[in-house]
Amino acid sequence: MSTIRRLAAAAFAVAVLPAPLALAVNENPHASAFVVTYRCDGEDWLAVAYPAPFARATEPVRLSWNGETVVMSQARSGSGARYVSRAADLEWWNKGHGGTLYRLSDRATLLANCVES
Repeated sequence: MSTIRRLAAAAFAVAVLPAPLALAVNENPHASAFVVTYRCDGEDWLAVAYPAPFARATEPVRLSWNGETVVMSQARSGSGARYVSRAADLEWWNKGHGGTLYRLSDRATLLANCVES
């Protein structure tokens, strides 16, 4: 197999495999999707896969926590970015480099003081 074919096969394999949870934040505002890991109070953590900046209005985020991944839709917020999943009863609110995870039905705080790690 030629080098070009091997590179093409490797690129295809990487493109179709799910991204690992601990990718670094991509600071390029015109970049593709990226994953951010957050460390929260109590040494808990979560990971959020954000869509590319140009697709944020239409693509959901994927939040991984407690061994499960939840698809969340963008919701109206007064400040920061807010994502909800009515099916999972979760709300992720982030602003700057931090965020808080709430139970949507009663606004109980599930994870507080989450900061990018």
